[in-house]
Amino acid sequence: MAGFKLRRQEVKRSNFIRRMTTFALGSPSHGRHVMLEVIRAALACNLNTITGVAAMASFHECFKRHVRHIYDMIRNGEQLLSRDKYEAFMRKTQGLSDDELMDATDFEAYTFDEFFWLWSNNEAAWRAGGKKHQDPVDDSYPISNYFISSSHNTYLEGNQLSSKSSAEAYRAALTNGCRCIEIDVWNGSVPRTPSRSPNPSERRPFSSGSVSRLASDTLEVIVGSRPSRQHSRSPSAVQMTLASSNPRESATTLDPKDLCERLEKSRDSRSIHRVEPVVHHRGTMTSTVGFREVCRAIRETAFVTNPLPIIVSLEVGADREQQEVMVEIMKEEWDGLLLDAPFDFCDPYRQQPRLRDLLRKILIKVKRLEDVKTDGEPDRGRSRGISSIRAKPPICEALAALAIYTHSEHYEDEKSLSSRTPSHIFSLSEDSFLSLAVDTSKIQKVLEHNRDFFMRIYPKGLRVDSSNPDPSFHWRRGVQMVAMNWQKTDEGMMLNHGMFSGTHGWVLKPAWLRSDNPAHGRKQQDQRTMDLRITVLAGQFLRKRVGVGVACDKTFRPKVKVELHVEKLQRSLDSAKETAPARTDNPDWGMSPPSLDFLGVQNVEEELSFVRFKVADSANFGAEPIAWACIRLDRLRPGYRCVDLLNPLSRRPSGGKLLVKIDKTWK
Repeated sequence: MAGFKLRRQEVKRSNFIRRMTTFALGSPSHGRHVMLEVIRAALACNLNTITGVAAMASFHECFKRHVRHIYDMIRNGEQLLSRDKYEAFMRKTQGLSDDELMDATDFEAYTFDEFFWLWSNNEAAWRAGGKKHQDPVDDSYPISNYFISSSHNTYLEGNQLSSKSSAEAYRAALTNGCRCIEIDVWNGSVPRTPSRSPNPSERRPFSSGSVSRLASDTLEVIVGSRPSRQHSRSPSAVQMTLASSNPRESATTLDPKDLCERLEKSRDSRSIHRVEPVVHHRGTMTSTVGFREVCRAIRETAFVTNPLPIIVSLEVGADREQQEVMVEIMKEEWDGLLLDAPFDFCDPYRQQPRLRDLLRKILIKVKRLEDVKTDGEPDRGRSRGISSIRAKPPICEALAALAIYTHSEHYEDEKSLSSRTPSHIFSLSEDSFLSLAVDTSKIQKVLEHNRDFFMRIYPKGLRVDSSNPDPSFHWRRGVQMVAMNWQKTDEGMMLNHGMFSGTHGWVLKPAWLRSDNPAHGRKQQDQRTMDLRITVLAGQFLRKRVGVGVACDKTFRPKVKVELHVEKLQRSLDSAKETAPARTDNPDWGMSPPSLDFLGVQNVEEELSFVRFKVADSANFGAEPIAWACIRLDRLRPGYRCVDLLNPLSRRPSGGKLLVKIDKTWK
């Protein structure tokens, strides 16, 4: 450590130092303060290898210049930054509460590197969106009181016409916090894979739906041939087949216990002759994936890191026999997770369960027997001109019985909004909902309905490229589930990310949209006017994708666009502002660049408004962004902040960052 000047100072033991190192500091008589000074030196030199200290994350020099400028401003000519000035900066400029201040050691003053380390390692002080993970959701409300991260045609990996269907698409969505997924199920045409129960040691009892297949299945075992499909359930066909078989093996002399044992023993061998349902976008050129494979992917991914429930929205085009197979598969693959019976304390015809009642549960959304309209959803996610089966088969009793607290109910017109069954869910296309939302005589009915009951919106059929609507438009009208095409990262998906980032996919609605808001005198959001100023100071690692083997694009001139998404922006205000072009993938806009101002913005509801950052090459600014971020307005913290940017394809951290200054005031 030659060349390093250690600043000698007596220090006391602190929680901060214990967090910075992973090794024991030794006995009190062993010179503990000397070891603390070694750690201090490691911080000052930014050496991650000394004593296992993770000093500072890798920041480019353009970032450090601005942080040093801030450090110099707040220490105001003193040799080191005093603890009092550090805490005053965190409270007044960065807006931190006492609880958010890190236990900042017993040092009375800080070097630049110590200041930078303390600051950048406190998420509440450093990140533009505050803490990376939001506080746990209040799970005490009935389930219609939440916005739910939702997916449309979850099985697709690309466009709605010709892309691949896969179980991996479900894994990706669930891993990224999606809690309402969609499965389109149709009759299968591929051999069934052997049935594997999650617990092979347990024998599943035969369901009532399987009894009708028992005779024909057993006949196949006994005589080695299967009756034709059209006669397999006919008594005469059974008698004829038995008559031609060995009398000792006939069903008239076969003990019922022996019959079941024979069927169980032959289960795996005969299963290859049966057909299981498949998942795909009917009437298009999309590929198929097995329903069992999808269910297995859901089971393996759903609750690994997220205990909140999943709603499975089933679109069923399969016939009765295949529906019964669907039920068997779901009960096998989701054993212990599938909610297949109501709770004793929660009658689905009287009330909804609370979110806390449904942890690690899979709920089925499908039509009940009393609501099996065959006209269904005529343009559900399909483009015009594409052939499809409009009249779907009726839902069988076994499948309908799984729609306990989330059952699909047909929506006809605004009169349907008077439905008071707690478990019903209306599914509307974005166009159908728009006709309701723009009608002043109907919108109040929509708001009243959505305070207590579910509504789901899906993209219109013309979005064959898997583009998305603006989900915030629907959230502001109380819609709980806005099904998004997760296959594409566009403005809609960026806003969806902004709503659910750092959560487990269930977000409590604002108070005025919840069921506990008194029916009389229910008010809209507070009428607030906002001034917002965002100054973009610097960026780092804003890498532009170039050809294979090309290190960088030397002509790259990045520009940042900031967009404000609120309900109704006055015509006099521009919703988007841009920085001047800069240079390199580590741009610096200077110490005092002009701010991007959104002043006098009226009627702002923070919980339903968003700020979006897009980084692109100024030479082709209208093209796909190089990186982006979207932050809900109430989570946008004041002061000097770091914006973590995401990759436009994967929606995962790109490694790029922006350093900005945020001023947000209310009138």
